[in-house]
Amino acid sequence: MPRRRARSLVVVWAAALVFAAPARAAAKPMEAVSEAHPGHHHAEYPNLLGVRVGYLSILAPSEKEGERGVELRPGVFAGLSYERTLIHEWLELEVSVPLAVVFAEDTELALPMDLHLKKPFHPSPRVSPYLALGPTVDLTVTPELRAAVGASFAVGTYLWPTPRVGVDVELDYNLVAEAGRPVHELLFAVGPVFRL
Repeated sequence: MPRRRARSLVVVWAAALVFAAPARAAAKPMEAVSEAHPGHHHAEYPNLLGVRVGYLSILAPSEKEGERGVELRPGVFAGLSYERTLIHEWLELEVSVPLAVVFAEDTELALPMDLHLKKPFHPSPRVSPYLALGPTVDLTVTPELRAAVGASFAVGTYLWPTPRVGVDVELDYNLVAEAGRPVHELLFAVGPVFRL
């Protein structure tokens, strides 16, 4: 009889532990759950501000008179980006404005501005890859003011060593029409991001 009681007591305790575990998890404050799984954006931080530096490579038709073919124009850039959550953990809108120095025959200053709709993914709390698509506008400031419009596609990832501060690594491809000719741009950017 004492053995039967002891077994019954063990079964009751085991059942109590099994049913108490979900209740204890549900009793955790939302902040603790949010900090454990920060994802791309916290619900309470819908804005993201970023600083970027990077390398720019432009493949464009040759501008030399009477010469056919393409020329490669390398460059460097630095700029800012701002991102806003549209649908939590599903869709974001980003505006980025870098200032680029392009080393062509004449050194040029350019503003390749992108407006991206971004689809984030959340494989882990510390890594958030994304895909982005949208229009781009290139303003070349020197030696003369020119504008070119086109489409932009980007792939990248956010790395989150802390819940509020991360690092953005992005590869961006732009296809623009400059004076009716296709121009291909490849940008590699990296920099810190801050949740606001």
